Amino acid sequence: MADIMEVRPNDVAIDVGCGTGYLGIMASLLGAGHVFCTDPEPNAVRWTLHNARLNGITNITALQGGALDPVEHLQMDLILTLPPQMPYPLDFNPWRHGGTDGTDVILRIIAQASRVLKKEGGRMYLLHAALAHPEKVRNALSEHRFSWEIVRTVERKFERAELEDLTPGLSDYLLELGRKGLAEIASRDGQEYYPIWFYRAVRTGT
Repeated sequence: MADIMEVRPNDVAIDVGCGTGYLGIMASLLGAGHVFCTDPEPNAVRWTLHNARLNGITNITALQGGALDPVEHLQMDLILTLPPQMPYPLDFNPWRHGGTDGTDVILRIIAQASRVLKKEGGRMYLLHAALAHPEKVRNALSEHRFSWEIVRTVERKFERAELEDLTPGLSDYLLELGRKGLAEIASRDGQEYYPIWFYRAVRTGT
C-alpha cells in the first residue's frame, strides 16, 4: 500500500484501522498536510502516537473508534485502509474477522467514505482479499459512486494450517465459500491460492 498510494501536498488523509500507524506515518512523510488515524483498539491509538513521535511526525491525530466514525463530520482528500475481512460466522479475532462473508467492515468503510471524501479529487486506497465476497465489494463501490481500478494484485497461498491456527474449521469454511462463488480461490499443482487486490477508488458523483 505504501508503494502505490498517491499522496498530494497538503492532503488531509486518514489511516482507517491504523494498528501501529505505519500507513498514516508514511502519508505524513510523503507530504500530507494532516493525517488522522483511527482504530477501535486503545492500544493501537497509543502505539500510533508513540511511533509518530519516534519518526518526528507532529501532524498526526490518532482517535479511538471504528471505521470512519470519529471523522464523519470532516472532509478528507485521501483514505487508506487495510480492513479486517476474514470471513467466518463467529468473531474469532477483532483484528481479522470481517463477518460471515468478510465484507462487514469493508462495506461500512465504503459507505462512510462516500460521505467523507471530497467530491473533487477525493480518493481511497483499499486492500481487498478475494476471500471476502469480491462481487459484493465491487458492487458496493459502484453503488456508492466510486470509479475504481485494481492497481496491484498479490497472490497468496491458501495455507490450511495457518488458517486453522486462527480458528478451527476456518479453511473448510473458506473453501465452501469458494464453491458457492462467494470467494475466489484457485488451485494448481495441489496448492490453493487467492489474490489480494489493491484498489484505487475515486469519487465520481454527489
